[in-house]
Amino acid sequence: MNTQCNFILAEKSDFPKIHEIMHAAFPPNERRSYDGQRELMNHHCYKLYLQKQRERIIAFLAVWEFDDINFIEHFAVESTYRGNGLGEKMLKEYLSHAIKPVFLEVEPPSTEIARRRIKFYERIGFHLNKFDYHQPALQVGQKPLLLKNMTYPNPLEEVFFFYCKKIIFETVYSTESILQGENRLMIT
Repeated sequence: MNTQCNFILAEKSDFPKIHEIMHAAFPPNERRSYDGQRELMNHHCYKLYLQKQRERIIAFLAVWEFDDINFIEHFAVESTYRGNGLGEKMLKEYLSHAIKPVFLEVEPPSTEIARRRIKFYERIGFHLNKFDYHQPALQVGQKPLLLKNMTYPNPLEEVFFFYCKKIIFETVYSTESILQGENRLMIT
């Protein structure tokens, strides 16, 4: 299987397949609704990078590219292509072009799968930081989720962590971006 990476910027017509991969890879409390997620494609900082094989989307990387940091919100490989090094190659290629620090979230290392995920990112060069926070619910009816963070190429100092958190919470987790496509709930 060819796992060479060549990123393609997603178009709106690619979204159904991206969402299918996302839906299979992430539990409901780690993703928005279909409409809410699709709406993010209209945000100037949000980029969806694809890996295709024979015109078929087999992996994606969802990144918020801000002035001072890049925040990887979602990263997934279609299940039939996992275990072949594609995810590692794709992430390494992205990092090789990243000029700014790269920030991502992981669940605390309290389960085997969470520990394996952290080790995967550490092998690539990410650092598990001592800071954590509760990610706000991404869909109506969900609960906040405790997350740790990892950064590349260096660990975070406390001041920069709070700066990154502020950017992420004001943009990525803003009420408006979360509730896009959620029947426009009344906010009191």
